[in-house]
Amino acid sequence: MQNIESLSDLFDAVGCKATFYDVGRYITKITPQQVVQFDKKQQIYPYSFRKQAWLACVLTQSSGDNSATNQVIWFLRLPLDESGCLNLGTRDHFIKTIVDKIMHKGTEQGVQEALEDNPYAFQPDQDRLASFHAILARDLKQPASEYLDAVLTYLRNANASLGDDWQNLGVQGLADLAARNEKAGYEKEVIRALCSAPDDVRFPLCHALEHHLPSSAVVKAVSNEMTDSSATPASASHLIRAIARSDFPNDLFIPLFTMLGDITDCSDEQLELIAALVSKCPHWLTAQGQLLRIILEKLAHRDDAQLGFKHIVAELTQQPETRQACWNILRSPHASAALQKAVADLFTPSTQTLQ
Repeated sequence: MQNIESLSDLFDAVGCKATFYDVGRYITKITPQQVVQFDKKQQIYPYSFRKQAWLACVLTQSSGDNSATNQVIWFLRLPLDESGCLNLGTRDHFIKTIVDKIMHKGTEQGVQEALEDNPYAFQPDQDRLASFHAILARDLKQPASEYLDAVLTYLRNANASLGDDWQNLGVQGLADLAARNEKAGYEKEVIRALCSAPDDVRFPLCHALEHHLPSSAVVKAVSNEMTDSSATPASASHLIRAIARSDFPNDLFIPLFTMLGDITDCSDEQLELIAALVSKCPHWLTAQGQLLRIILEKLAHRDDAQLGFKHIVAELTQQPETRQACWNILRSPHASAALQKAVADLFTPSTQTLQ
């Protein structure tokens, strides 16, 4: 087998055309130029999430078509170094494990079974997997799944309450609705679902919408739902994901700050909202420094402060867009006593007694 020094070399060696998607924070197609740059450590990985590159590699035999039956999809998590570049030692170890398996089983079977028991492989959760397949089918100009028609029929039935007959709707149909909304013009159906459907329908739709840039009408609909008297921090943790790729909407300022409440208390529901903001909307926290300060103060005031605080701070300081803003607040002389203590505890090694 030829000399293999990158992921691209690996896929060339096994006769596959590779298309890459990032499936970390959002699902985003990676351009061929970006692949070359991060694969050879010429640039940092463009979509770092929790210090890893979360990759979906769509492999198509060079002699075949783009049909689903001719594709193999590898889901990989590869660690990044301190500068945000692919860790080449880990990448090379991954390549070696694949080459060894292909040499043992042959190219075709090896590619199919390459990730069995591989430490870098992972399986996305149901929502993310449905969104990935919806986006991939759209990008390959393949038809949507059979479940989309049922979702459209349900949302277009003006004479029926959306509280009825939703149990048979598939998550894949909701993911297809989100993926094809912009080109197919499903905005009316999307907004009706967000505003009127049961939570078992609209929350999975919110999770599917997070991978797409929302229209101003969708942002407005979510903002209106957040101001509704029935909205809670728990429901908001799902709703904001539908507009996660937008800039911070000014209409969310009052309802979001109201839901977060006083800095000296942090309920489990508020913790759900905070986790969603940090993982899905870090750019909002950079744009709204006061929002980030409230989040850090609330975490520091929880009874289990070190558990949530340490995890959230680690995530914030690992993300390029929030790292500096987070450290500015943690080092501020205006921080509360609780926040100062939580920060000090970050750098205090836990004491362990040897028995």
